[in-house]
Amino acid sequence: MDKKQKNILIVEDDKLTLSQIKNSLKHYGYRVFAVSTATEAVDFCIKSVIDLVVLDLGLPDKDGLFVIQQIRSFNNTLPIIVVSSRTNVESKILALDTGANDYVTKPFNMDELLARMRKEFRYMTTEDKHIFKNGNLTIDYDAKTIYVNGIEVHFTNFEYKIVCLLAGNMGKTLTYEYIINHIWGEGGQDQNGLRVFMAAIRKKMSRDGKSGKLIRTDIGTGYRMNKVN
Repeated sequence: MDKKQKNILIVEDDKLTLSQIKNSLKHYGYRVFAVSTATEAVDFCIKSVIDLVVLDLGLPDKDGLFVIQQIRSFNNTLPIIVVSSRTNVESKILALDTGANDYVTKPFNMDELLARMRKEFRYMTTEDKHIFKNGNLTIDYDAKTIYVNGIEVHFTNFEYKIVCLLAGNMGKTLTYEYIINHIWGEGGQDQNGLRVFMAAIRKKMSRDGKSGKLIRTDIGTGYRMNKVN
């Protein structure tokens, strides 16, 4: 895992706790963002590409459980680690049942939080080996194979990586820059080159004429994969 590629969102209104977590994560090479309200947290997760959320439950506008519920309504895979002063078993169970991946009680040891984050990233790596389905699209991550309407379709290595990136962030618009940096690295491709790859991907997905519903272009911003029944 390259921690420098991981974007962490901290949702915390206590300045001392926020500073502690933020400084530690930056020290270990994570890219850190921070908000102090539930509303800001949900909005940030909708608009940005985040790899993990560190979430306090006692937020000034709404309970942190609201954040978990909202995130899970559009993203089932984003890891959420609750860091809360609520120590009773009922609160822990409720947070986990709502959709949190882990629960750490305050006061906490920063090394423990870092270890739990690493655990989530390891789990994400192994969890990638499964079948993804969305509309007429199926991705077999084990076999690195893509099927359209049950028929295997050949995608080049870069095309495959782009499709998997969009699938892993289904429902989110990924900017041109984010896709380019993630697939090729900074300076490895330009927007015109990316458009060529996207045109090829769409053509290969258009066996039933539904590719327009599957991948959407947000003009001037990037691409997103829509969830299709």
